[in-house]
Amino acid sequence: MRAQIALFVEGDLLCVRHRRAGTEYLVLPGGHLDRGETLWEAAVREMREETGLAVEDGRLWAVSEFHGNGRQVLDCTFYATRWSGRPRLGSDPEGDGHPATLVGIRWLDRESFADAPFRPTLLGRWMRAHWEDPDAPAAYLGMESS
Repeated sequence: MRAQIALFVEGDLLCVRHRRAGTEYLVLPGGHLDRGETLWEAAVREMREETGLAVEDGRLWAVSEFHGNGRQVLDCTFYATRWSGRPRLGSDPEGDGHPATLVGIRWLDRESFADAPFRPTLLGRWMRAHWEDPDAPAAYLGMESS
C-alpha cells in the first residue's frame, strides 16, 4: 500500500524523480505506510521527508492498483488543499538498499506532464483529465498490469 499527495501550485504539479535500475521516472511524493499509520499520516510524512513541505489539509482524490514485476501496489492519492514551506530535495528513509532512489524534484505543467515518464500511467491519465480539480469526486481507477 502506498500513500501519496498531489500538490498543485499555479497550475504546476510537484513530482519527485526516482531512479531504478538505471531508469529515471516521476511519481507523486509518497511511500509505504509505517506500522500504525493512517493513509493520511503516511502521505503527510512522506511529503515532508521527500520535499520538506508540510501538508496540513487535503482529501482522498484517487485509488489505483498496479500489478507486475512480482508485486502488487495499492496507490491512495490525496489532493493537497493547504500546505506550507518551500520544496527541497529530501531523502528516502529506506536508504541505499531500496531499489528505487530519490534523485530530484520537478514541477510540471499539464503540457509537460503529458510527455513525462510518470508512473503509474493509469493514475497519470486520470490526473491529466482532472488536472488541478480539487472538486473531482474521489475515484477508484482500477488495476494496471505491466
